[in-house]
Amino acid sequence: MEESTAEAAARMGCSESYARRLARKGEVPARKTAGVWLIARAVGAAEDDDVEVA
Repeated sequence: MEESTAEAAARMGCSESYARRLARKGEVPARKTAGVWLIARAVGAAEDDDVEVA
């Protein structure tokens, strides 16, 4: 499952630009399609936004 940089940033507790930077540098599993970064959610990550991701 993939999510936008805005969704990933909210889940990770960082800015959207930092999430894009992580994707661009290959620090998180992501792909760019039609000019938009899609970041893979961690396998087994809960759908609940209250769960912290390390």
